[in-house]
Amino acid sequence: MSAKPKKPLDLSSTLRHVRAPTIEVECRACGRAGSYVRAELIKKLGASITFARLRRMSALGCDRLMDADGDRCGTRFRRLGPNAAIS
Repeated sequence: MSAKPKKPLDLSSTLRHVRAPTIEVECRACGRAGSYVRAELIKKLGASITFARLRRMSALGCDRLMDADGDRCGTRFRRLGPNAAIS
């Protein structure tokens, strides 16, 4: 019996697709970091919120997010990369 292969996180994925109890976020460019409790996010924002929208909300106030050269913000979701538990 083989394990179901895990898909990489796509920013169009929603909280409904990720089963991790905690969503860790960090910015490689400025060093900001934090975490969200998935259940609280779902209660507040709904399970259909995309990670793209959640990323933008997490990066509010970042000067690099709306740079003249485009999005240069380094905000990403730790542990939700290629090995995330996405159903």
